[in-house]
Amino acid sequence: MQNQDQRPSKQTVAREYLRVSRDRHGTGKSPDQQHNENMSAVAKRGWKLHPQPYRDDDRSASKYATRAREDFRRLADDLEDGRFDADVLVLWESSRGSRRTGEWVNLIELCEERGVRVLVTTHGREYDPANARDRRSMLEDAVDSEYESAKSSERIRRDVRAAAEQGRVHGKNLYGYRRVYDEKSRLLKHIEEEPDQAKIVKEAARRVLAGESLYAIAKSFNKLHVPPRRPSFKEHRAHLGWTPPAVKSMLLTAAYAGKRQHRGEIVADGAWPALIDPEKWEQKLVPLLNNPARKKTNDWPAKHLLSGIAVCGICGSGTRAGKQNLGKKKYGEDGGQLPREHYHTYLCHGVPGKSGFHVAMKEEHLDVVVTELMLARLERPDFLALLGQQDHGVDDERQALIDRIEKDRKYLEEVGVKAAQRNRPEILFDQEDLVRPRIEEAQKRLERLTATDPLVLDLAASGDVRSAWNTLELVSKRRVIRALMSPRISPVGKGSKGQTGINYDRVDPGWH
Repeated sequence: MQNQDQRPSKQTVAREYLRVSRDRHGTGKSPDQQHNENMSAVAKRGWKLHPQPYRDDDRSASKYATRAREDFRRLADDLEDGRFDADVLVLWESSRGSRRTGEWVNLIELCEERGVRVLVTTHGREYDPANARDRRSMLEDAVDSEYESAKSSERIRRDVRAAAEQGRVHGKNLYGYRRVYDEKSRLLKHIEEEPDQAKIVKEAARRVLAGESLYAIAKSFNKLHVPPRRPSFKEHRAHLGWTPPAVKSMLLTAAYAGKRQHRGEIVADGAWPALIDPEKWEQKLVPLLNNPARKKTNDWPAKHLLSGIAVCGICGSGTRAGKQNLGKKKYGEDGGQLPREHYHTYLCHGVPGKSGFHVAMKEEHLDVVVTELMLARLERPDFLALLGQQDHGVDDERQALIDRIEKDRKYLEEVGVKAAQRNRPEILFDQEDLVRPRIEEAQKRLERLTATDPLVLDLAASGDVRSAWNTLELVSKRRVIRALMSPRISPVGKGSKGQTGINYDRVDPGWH
């Protein structure tokens, strides 16, 4: 295609650039309306309109825009490469070209280099970039447009921040809720739970706190044909439904705890009901979901207490549960081999690229050793004070809380004994009403100072660690062990070879 300087056409050819930002209120001109007015202006001048305009729909021209203007880029490239194929660039108004001064200057210079004039329809006049006065007028328009854009952006940011601090909603309706509008004014009246969706959010939160993996939750939702929270934007992922990252993303959303966020910061309580208890969400659910160790675990399908948790004391690799034959082969009266008895062991995976393994230990023995070491640690009076130590001030506060809780518990025990002796249970009830809230408040404060899994805290504060441990499912037991230790199995020592029974010396707790 020829450069416009070389084209022998006698009639002036004009080519449009059309653009409109998102216009919710219908106060702006659509690209089609701009085209009609441009076409009329071109016809009055006796020019010919190029059949292929440049067009960007729903695109901002300000520096705050997040989406690229593909056709504006093509316009600049065509001017630079001599493919513009017209004499005049037609804009409905100068801001349609750009609200960025630098971008506008570049466009003017390209037009000047190629001898292309600019017609601004709303101005009712034609500009020649090679003319100093015309050039100045267009540059002043660019500065004014950028200034207005900056003012609008500042105003919008202030309004959005103010709305956030008042707890008002912003953007699309959130999964789990529905908005109720006034029938006449169509103004928002209030936000309420959407029963079917809210149930999913609450169920996911409950199951994570109970110890289930994100994978198990997503799998069960898909099995029940629960529609995903958001449709997939990519066709090849549309069949996936719920995924572990989708469940995690949902539960980390502060709005479900009734909190209003602005730029990642919680700024107010939201004007809608919480689906997850705010205190549980902040103190238990969020730390649990953001725990780096959780990314490496999938405990739900596990059948053995320590598989994937215990490691080899020689190479540091993980262990798996294996089956070993017990005793020698036995045969029946008919000469046929009888079914072999067997037992399970934890085996070292070995180092990648090398054959063999380093250590093995009976599952029954290792389970007993690790469980006893862990329970003994949890039963220590100073256990909570030792968790997640940060600095002396925090450690002192932890110890003070531990002492206060222990003192109040002993006081209630003494009151209980006296009440039983006097056969007056109301004495104990009255004191419990006074002291229990104090214990609970101290316990909550202690949990906030202790950076560890909430399940560990609940177990340590249960009052009877062993009974509480025995009620846990396997997945929860693995979660507690993983939070507290990485047990290492050493080979059998020379002096212990041939011995039977549990060997505590072979296990290093690996406390975290």
